[in-house]
Amino acid sequence: MKREPKIGEKIYVPTSLYVYRGEDDFIGGITTISEIDYDKNLPKDHHNYIMIGIEGRPGCMYNWKILLKDQKKLKKEFGEQIAHPDPDLREEFNQPDADWHQ
Repeated sequence: MKREPKIGEKIYVPTSLYVYRGEDDFIGGITTISEIDYDKNLPKDHHNYIMIGIEGRPGCMYNWKILLKDQKKLKKEFGEQIAHPDPDLREEFNQPDADWHQ
């Protein structure tokens, strides 16, 4: 299904959990599109041409094509659950200088 996103549209997003940035953990569910970015340097059919932002998660953008493709799966997983921040503030999960490639 090819279509454009709309500000105010409801959409499902996945959960995002971080090993060294637990303060940024976010639980998936249904949310509202608050921002749309069209990359003027990419052709319209490029996979990354459209990115969207959502309410409650400023500064984070999602790939529109991936979200659109996964809506049935995400709806089945989350049902009516509202997407929301769920920060893990424990020190061991917030290590800004961690180098996990060692």
